[in-house]
Amino acid sequence: MKDNTNYSEDIQNLISEIKKYRGVDPKAVIDNCVKLEECGKRLNEDALVGYAQFSKAETYYLLNDLKRFYPEMTSARGVMQKIGEWDFVIMANNMLGIMSLNRGKVPYAMDYYLEALSLCQKYKLSHLEWIVNINMGTMYLNIEEYRKAIDYIEQAYDYIVENKENCTKSEEDIKDYYRNLTNIYVDLGKAYLELGDLDKAQEFMDKIDYECIQYISEPEFIVVYTFKARLYNRQNKIRKRDSVIFDISDIIDTHIPIMDLFDDIYDYMLMLFEIGYYEDLFKVTQVVESLIRMTAIKNLQRKLLSIKLKYCRKEGNQEEYGRLAVLYYELTEAMEQENHNMVISMIDLKSDYDDLSAINIEFKKKNKALRKKTETDAVTKLANRRGLRKHGKEVFDKCVKNKAGFAIEMLDIDYFKQYNDNYGHQMGDMCIKTVANLISKQKKNGKIFTARYGGDEFVIIYEGFTKSEVEKMAEELKKRIAEEAITHEFSEASDIVTISQGICYGVPIKGQKLDDYLYRADECLYKAKEVSRNTIYVGDYEE
Repeated sequence: MKDNTNYSEDIQNLISEIKKYRGVDPKAVIDNCVKLEECGKRLNEDALVGYAQFSKAETYYLLNDLKRFYPEMTSARGVMQKIGEWDFVIMANNMLGIMSLNRGKVPYAMDYYLEALSLCQKYKLSHLEWIVNINMGTMYLNIEEYRKAIDYIEQAYDYIVENKENCTKSEEDIKDYYRNLTNIYVDLGKAYLELGDLDKAQEFMDKIDYECIQYISEPEFIVVYTFKARLYNRQNKIRKRDSVIFDISDIIDTHIPIMDLFDDIYDYMLMLFEIGYYEDLFKVTQVVESLIRMTAIKNLQRKLLSIKLKYCRKEGNQEEYGRLAVLYYELTEAMEQENHNMVISMIDLKSDYDDLSAINIEFKKKNKALRKKTETDAVTKLANRRGLRKHGKEVFDKCVKNKAGFAIEMLDIDYFKQYNDNYGHQMGDMCIKTVANLISKQKKNGKIFTARYGGDEFVIIYEGFTKSEVEKMAEELKKRIAEEAITHEFSEASDIVTISQGICYGVPIKGQKLDDYLYRADECLYKAKEVSRNTIYVGDYEE
């Protein structure tokens, strides 16, 4: 917190204890956070509540406890945004982005990171911007966009080198500086390794050995050694590679922060499989499997399972292969609903059709059709996130110019998970399609735009209407869906499918952004659900 001197001595002591035990004693941190949050609620001090929730979430993150992390961090993010504690909002978005990437949800990770970068630039918080840039680079490494990864990571490198003097004022600062530098060098080395530039990859390995190795701790050693093993393997330096593999076996244990290290360890495990070092592979697999089971992240479980499947196929173990294949299918099916748009969105990230220089008319027609396809949700045929951002920005800019009313509605289906779990994914998709069709009927004189935001969430943009007109149309949509009378006996809101709606209304001005309204609409949806499901909440942007 920026300043806690205005609080009582008891509260200051709680904050000091949280800072003292952060990353050292999780139980002490959480116990003190619970007490601080209670004080904050009693005193109606949002800053205390937000700080306590953020610190709890951060601790759950380090404990690989995904289930507890998400509600705490999303709540902290909303509180901190409300009171303008932008440092915490950015750090929350950054960690939510990391979590989304680990879950295989690249579009969500991108949204969190871009929002964080936008806030960094808006409030000139360059001391946080470089951290987000590193994670943007990691995301691009994850989807094999190595040149883009290098661009972001180099921006982070430029910042910390230019600010070395400010970052190395104490002994602990010096350690942190070189640990961060190590992660940057490793990520750049990995990118060049995948691009086939072994000399450049070796250059970054040499920088680590020469500049950083004396300062790094166990997690960084794992990152460095797994990269070094893979580099030696590509260079065909077998004795050096095997020596590093021997060292790695002693440092990968059940105390490592798996969500920070999974990608590095996974790439290392693939190498072990490829070179036939199965004993080392099984030893690492056993540790990693126990850690990711705690996180309950299906994407990590599925990636680990893919290595086991490769091994069974290689060994010709058909019985075990069949058993694992069923588990793999079940994990894939479980991820399907939340990740159905992932492939399209990854194509969005990999494609920038506006930069194409071809002038052939036929090619332009094909390019236009392809662009339209990547802006459309495959299931509902509504616009997807890319289409939403493209059209939404155009409408938003027009409303700014014309000083016209602008509203974003975010809605989702009440208790959809229960619907999906009990009626099955096929019925779930049919429900999504039916609701999407009813939403698409909102279109009126080209002034209403509809999109699927992901899963059972939808977004509607209203251009040039008054607040009362928007409220009336939202009520009509609510009524239309109720009249469809889709049976939902597992809903706690009704015996039919219903929706909850959050709407942010305003007349946008220069300097405001579409994302600002979108985020406020999400807050309004949250407020609607706080009252009850099957409810509409309309809020003014300036609230």
